[in-house]
Amino acid sequence: MSAMSLSCPLPILSVHPSRALVDEKFEVIVENLSPGCPVTIRSLHHSEDGDDWEAYGLYVSDHTGRVSVSQDMSFGGTYSGRESMGLIWSMRPVPGSRTGLRSQSTKNGLLC
Repeated sequence: MSAMSLSCPLPILSVHPSRALVDEKFEVIVENLSPGCPVTIRSLHHSEDGDDWEAYGLYVSDHTGRVSVSQDMSFGGTYSGRESMGLIWSMRPVPGSRTGLRSQSTKNGLLC
């Protein structure tokens, strides 16, 4: 075992429930981080059409080394603020995932 593995514990990612409909709330938690650790939490969806969609939030772990998507603030990414469903509603096409697939900004969000 290397010295790095002893000093840097691996993060633990939990998603509950593991399966849900798109409009059902779910909990995403990352634990076992160092306190004040910056972390990016990303969702990726491969659609039936073969297109890749992504969303991500930028977080900082609390004093216990924990981040909860539904309870903590995202400081940037495809959404910001306290958004429990931000990893779903802010999804956008992955750049380069398919020629001709692009997002277009509107006043109310994205059109694809």
